[in-house]
Amino acid sequence: MTLQQLSGRVAYLPGANNLGVIATGDGGAIIVDSGIDKDAARGLKKALVAAGLTPRAIISTHHHADHVGGNAFLLKQYPELQVYATPFEAALIQHPLLEPIYLSGGACPPAALRGKWVLAPGSPVHHLLDDWLTVTVGMRRTTTIAGVELELIGLPGHSPAQIGVLVDSVCLAADGFFGPAVLAKHGGVPYTHDVAAQLASLVALASLEVDWFVPGHGAVATRAEIGEHLAANEVAVRGASDLVRAALNEAGDLATITSRVLGMIGHSLAGVAQYAIFSGAVGAHLTYLEQQGEARLELIDTRLIWAAG
Repeated sequence: MTLQQLSGRVAYLPGANNLGVIATGDGGAIIVDSGIDKDAARGLKKALVAAGLTPRAIISTHHHADHVGGNAFLLKQYPELQVYATPFEAALIQHPLLEPIYLSGGACPPAALRGKWVLAPGSPVHHLLDDWLTVTVGMRRTTTIAGVELELIGLPGHSPAQIGVLVDSVCLAADGFFGPAVLAKHGGVPYTHDVAAQLASLVALASLEVDWFVPGHGAVATRAEIGEHLAANEVAVRGASDLVRAALNEAGDLATITSRVLGMIGHSLAGVAQYAIFSGAVGAHLTYLEQQGEARLELIDTRLIWAAG
């Protein structure tokens, strides 16, 4: 796979994850996310070598394993490489066991939640983006990394302190939105941590006047196309809330509500990790409905039960 050029300095490597590449002008490059594992990172290295570029920095947009799993490989290949992240996300990048811990409800994770989909190799973060201690939707800050001035934008929702990168009329949006085909792959229920923030980040993306929008997963969108892509994401997020609301017609615990939603969409999951991620998204929608006064969580007998509010 070769780099796909979007502007004079900005390209991306398409794949299961779209990996951003910003040329520094002196033979170097800034990488935006590194992929899920060493194989993804090895493919990125091959594409960089073919383009005559040496990575100088990695901007890790958020901590999820499929976005930082290649960091360790690249750091071994390029010892001078510097990693940048927001403080919250950096904590989980440096301590990757935290991701399967929270997917396990705080418990020591079982073996099934220690695979590459949810547990990346540990990676140092050399530079904390200290003015991003709290990441709010749409907040923008200009910074210089590896000699390149670029702008960062807050896109929380999918992850608590996720950021995107703006440079040369390109928005590297991480998981601020997904390509339409990716939405369908997930049964129309994309993973989210904070539904309200996810919806607000879609609005923030719609306000950007750039020529290209690169999601973490799925098809790149032009300025003319982005409205349709963001609308599809909003429909999916709101539709997921509707599914969870319908599943609350009868009270139940999280596992029961998750099972009902899966039954409604006729979606099957490949394994334990995929179930944990999907169930986490259902939990996020339950919290969102609670925030709207439409759901409540109670301890009944020995079970935590969600009911319509």
